[in-house]
Amino acid sequence: MSTIETLNLKEQALNKMLKEMNGYHSGAEDAIHNWLCDQKEQAIFEGILKEDRSIKGSVKYCSSRASKHQHEGVAMIDDETVFSWVRKYFISEKVPKSSTKATVKTTAEKPKPKQKPKQKKKEEKSQEGFEQLNLLDFL
Repeated sequence: MSTIETLNLKEQALNKMLKEMNGYHSGAEDAIHNWLCDQKEQAIFEGILKEDRSIKGSVKYCSSRASKHQHEGVAMIDDETVFSWVRKYFISEKVPKSSTKATVKTTAEKPKPKQKPKQKKKEEKSQEGFEQLNLLDFL
């Protein structure tokens, strides 16, 4: 491909990404977008232009890959690794499948509300007919 065709391809890819970034997007999508804009590899721009590829899709793919590296619910992945996953996502012929979903489901039951004990009447009669007094009434 000539330099003009490569620049045209990059411009088309940048326009497609810009349309996606005009909507609501996360910080992760912003970081990936910025990284993609700085790339020079033609194959990445061809991948961006594929109908089934998006920045949001690349975030989901990276999230599923990172979940495989988690320990006790935490995964720390360096930028170089994440961007290699982004590159793979866009360059692959088919959209890479993620084998695990990065969702958490809680299975804890909601605690049942405690029933308040019924309040006794202030004045209760004992078996002998005498009135029982509450000492706290005099305070």
